[in-house]
Amino acid sequence: MYCSECGTKAQGKFCANCGVPLQQAITAEIVAAIVSPGHWQETVNYETIVRAPEVREMVTRAAEQATQRLSGEDFLKFCDKALAPLYGGVPVGKLASIAQPIYSALGMNTGKEQRRVFSKPPGRVIVALLCSLARRGRPLRQIRQATDGCMFEATLPSDVWSFAGDLLVEVRTDTVGTAVEARTVVKGQLFDWGKSKRCLEELLTDLEMTPAIL
Repeated sequence: MYCSECGTKAQGKFCANCGVPLQQAITAEIVAAIVSPGHWQETVNYETIVRAPEVREMVTRAAEQATQRLSGEDFLKFCDKALAPLYGGVPVGKLASIAQPIYSALGMNTGKEQRRVFSKPPGRVIVALLCSLARRGRPLRQIRQATDGCMFEATLPSDVWSFAGDLLVEVRTDTVGTAVEARTVVKGQLFDWGKSKRCLEELLTDLEMTPAIL
């Protein structure tokens, strides 16, 4: 039998891997159906998708390709020493952290949004999205599951162009394919010097690609 919680083959009363009582166990045939490529590629159910071993392998490979980039906070730290005399010795990074929530409360926000329909099944689009977030160092914060799709909330890290922001991506089934609506929100500033536009263009390009394992 297999554990219904983690999918590990188990015997006895409890799963040796996660400790869940095996009264909730499911058969090998059901597990195979859950993780079979033909099943997860057609579904919008996030849990079903991420249980597939090949999906976990793809996301892991993508994460290994991520490069460490200079954040906005780190860049400001480099500026502190040179600019300190102009601000009476107050670090620029500290000024930025104080100013951002104030500017945001005043309605000084920026961002972009785009929508596109893909001919791929929703499961493939969701996997391509997860790989893109992992490879580009955009941490996933929250997932909201619906019957016809998923909403993904990720962090858009700060850099030399803007404060940290939000990347919101909605993936839904559509009559002609899989619809994706993506938008960025950067609070506390009026311009991000093209960062949001580049982010969305990168994302949509990534979603067009098919991971090699498929």
